[in-house]
Amino acid sequence: MPKTVVNRVDRNLARRLREARREVGLSTRAVADQLPRRFAVSHATIANYENGSTVPSIDVLGALADFYKRTLNWFLDSRDTISGFRYWNLRPRTSLAERRQFEAQAGKWADAYMKLDRHLRLRIARRPCKFDAATEMPPELFAHTVRTEMLNLDDTQPIHSMIIVLESFSAWAIEITSSLAVSGAAARIGNEYVVVVSPDISGDQLRMNAAHELARLLYDDSGKAGIEKAIYRFACALLLPESQLREAFDGRSFLKMIRFKEKFGVSLAAMIHMAESERIINSTTARWLWAEMTRRNWKAHEPGHVWRDRAISFETMLECAIRQKQVSWSDVETITGIHERDLRDRLENILDRIAPRINDRPLGEPRDNAGLKLASFAIDQEV
Repeated sequence: MPKTVVNRVDRNLARRLREARREVGLSTRAVADQLPRRFAVSHATIANYENGSTVPSIDVLGALADFYKRTLNWFLDSRDTISGFRYWNLRPRTSLAERRQFEAQAGKWADAYMKLDRHLRLRIARRPCKFDAATEMPPELFAHTVRTEMLNLDDTQPIHSMIIVLESFSAWAIEITSSLAVSGAAARIGNEYVVVVSPDISGDQLRMNAAHELARLLYDDSGKAGIEKAIYRFACALLLPESQLREAFDGRSFLKMIRFKEKFGVSLAAMIHMAESERIINSTTARWLWAEMTRRNWKAHEPGHVWRDRAISFETMLECAIRQKQVSWSDVETITGIHERDLRDRLENILDRIAPRINDRPLGEPRDNAGLKLASFAIDQEV
């Protein structure tokens, strides 16, 4: 084998060993301490494996593969790594080790999703994700164009799943449950765009974040001046068109606003920001609304239920393929490089999260209905 090929394989193996360890959240010393005695190596040796200084024997690599719940082929397979993470609401002072573990977990499941999809050839035809004229038109008009021409929706129709819309363009969306206090993230694997969401955030927050990521895709995140403002305006108009936003504030009723929140999946807080920005309400009315939100403790616990938007296309694909006998568990293990037990556990965990529990309060439902009295406010239109 040519030396250049050997070097490439060694570098790939080193990177994969490093990713697998970070995904389980252990130090090299902890891994060395937990390996079976007959495959014992020092933590310094494991570090050398990960920086490419030395290569493990096939027996030691097999022991590491079992420990990390991966197949041998996964360590030898060449692929692009996940990189370029951009976090949503990352907690300050988050440790590097926490971020690395989250990123390794995201890379593991995003890579598995892509490989299984390519094997089954199920990916639907993607809509174009770049529009040359996008930056030349107002964000609200661009959002209207996407809604009407790409999604076949009029102003009165809500987007039922922003995750499905995001994936119908050119993103791969996955859920990651992590100790990292973050709403989600976006990254790339080669030329592929990956969106990672936390299943623990509110439905309205997830939908707004997904709408922002769709805007970044469509605008190609060009870095031009004012692009962040354009992305925000696009996301807001995509989820709740201006005509419906005006209707929500017409009638002087908080209850009407809550109804529009539940229909379009947009938080009351976002609606107030949007309405003030579009001059549907003036700053005095906006301050009154914020004061009422604070008085009723609605900033922390908004009334109105927004449905859960789930990033479970991979798990759905996996379950369908297994049930329809398109693949066996052994096949999926070979395709993804992830042990069967790990794959089964992921399916079970997703089902446990989705399955309703009688005593659970729907996310977003008010804790105390006594606070939902008929509330009116005067909206002073600005000319």
